[in-house]
Amino acid sequence: MNDPTIAGLVRPAEATFAAADRDVLASYWHPVAYASEVAEMPLARRLLDVRLVVFRGEEGICVARDLCAHRGASLSRGSMDGTTLVCAYHGFRYSGTGACTGVPSQDPSVPISRKLHLQTFPAVVAQGLVWTCLRPPAAAPPPSWPGLPLPGWQTMEMPASTWKAAAPRQVENFNDVAHLSFVHRGSFGNPSAPRIHEYRVDEHADGLEFTLRYPQVDRDTLAQSPEVISDMTYVYRLTLPFSTLLSIIAPDGRILNVYDVATPETARQSRVHMLLSRNYSTGDPTAPAIEFQSYVNNEDRPVVEDQYPEDLPLDLREEVHTSADRMSISYRRRLAALGLTGAWVA
Repeated sequence: MNDPTIAGLVRPAEATFAAADRDVLASYWHPVAYASEVAEMPLARRLLDVRLVVFRGEEGICVARDLCAHRGASLSRGSMDGTTLVCAYHGFRYSGTGACTGVPSQDPSVPISRKLHLQTFPAVVAQGLVWTCLRPPAAAPPPSWPGLPLPGWQTMEMPASTWKAAAPRQVENFNDVAHLSFVHRGSFGNPSAPRIHEYRVDEHADGLEFTLRYPQVDRDTLAQSPEVISDMTYVYRLTLPFSTLLSIIAPDGRILNVYDVATPETARQSRVHMLLSRNYSTGDPTAPAIEFQSYVNNEDRPVVEDQYPEDLPLDLREEVHTSADRMSISYRRRLAALGLTGAWVA
């Protein structure tokens, strides 16, 4: 796309982001689907207020504006004929490059107008996710995580979930450590150990990293007894703006990696993709672990959805901070340094 802004891609009635913040975020890669989801039907997605369609074309996965160039129909309501996207309204056919290859109502001998072309966006598959950037070239690559799947590890895709919350709120909560003993007392949180000891946040060009110890309830299925406490090492690696890898390392060498990414569908709604990878119990069924992580996420979600203001305050004077908030302070500063204002809603 040649336009340096993406404002023209959003119907005025659907605009929720302040234009300046939308343009900053549009220059980053964001996941819109698991690659495994892109199969026999086109997918409807939304990113930064923009309606998108995701489908598998002749050369791989494609991302385009969910808008037929003929009469503005949503292409995600259509179907796939092999690697060709077919509009449900008038049957117009589109290739993975966005070019219209067929107009059923028109004599085949009549040349197809070059204006019948979808607005497409770059798409890459990394970590099992389909990433796109609405304002290329991207300011930074997708997060550099260990390759998935890791040899000998068991990898699980959590069902994507919709949070009625701003993406930075979800990300800050995922990286917040002081809430563990309270919000997660029904899963792994240890209510007898609420104190968070001093930790250091390391600044990197693409994000933040910190490590701490937490005596958590040692369980990763709901069927396990919550009586064993283990002193876990938590290593957080946050890649700006909205991606985090959390490694939970047990004293006996068990490691659970949790990959969390919040996709800003609108200013106040996020699609959360999460993958789990573990080096233990690799032959066990995955359903109990997925059920447990879903329970953990559902402990977080209502708390985050009820936070006020809904937008993450980037001016540090707007809220009170403690030593346990060292990470969130650094995160807010880094978001502001990207050029974001925090005035997410127009």
